[in-house]
Amino acid sequence: MKDIVVYIHGKGGSAQEAAHYQPLFANSDVLGFDYEARLPWEAKEEFVLFFEPIVKSHTSVTIVANS
Repeated sequence: MKDIVVYIHGKGGSAQEAAHYQPLFANSDVLGFDYEARLPWEAKEEFVLFFEPIVKSHTSVTIVANS
């Protein structure tokens, strides 16, 4: 169960931006989250579905977000 860093992009961004953070977190997996919701209340289900299995399978989860 390796540590993981999840990158959440800002409006108009993409999950591919997560690659920029890999050198900063060399001992962790870095994963970009490419959500589709446009409003916070729309994101609730999408974020839960994405993060639930990650939290269960990793010892540490770090979130990096950009807006």
